[in-house]
Amino acid sequence: MNEASSKLRTVEKFRKWIFEERQLRGWSRTKLAEEARMAARQRNVESNLKQQSISAFELGQIKSIPSWMPYVMAAFESNPTSPTMNSITSTKCNASKNIGLPEEKDLKKLFLGLLTPVEEDITPQLKRKIASILAQRLPKGLEQISLFQ
Repeated sequence: MNEASSKLRTVEKFRKWIFEERQLRGWSRTKLAEEARMAARQRNVESNLKQQSISAFELGQIKSIPSWMPYVMAAFESNPTSPTMNSITSTKCNASKNIGLPEEKDLKKLFLGLLTPVEEDITPQLKRKIASILAQRLPKGLEQISLFQ
């Protein structure tokens, strides 16, 4: 493994970690930015971190670990989740992984079959695109829905 791919994996782990920690606390990106700015102020640093920066990082538009990461980490440390909540959330997320979903290509075929009789004015190409998007996002959607049950 070369250095670039190793760095990319580290950045991806941080993206996922921030998203999951935010979800555990029920924080929006705006709330996380506020908490991180507060954590920076407590360390005598002035930060102008905005929701847009967190959003850009989570969505992969920022390709390296940002300078504000220590303040995000401090914000999470200052606002721990309860062990009970972590356990419940972890159990629900793991339960959706254990459902045994078909592979993405098979899910795409399933969704395409379900879309076939829908609205005659939707082109077959658009139906294939919709089926592909649904197949890609269903596993993550199942994990996310469990957070709200």
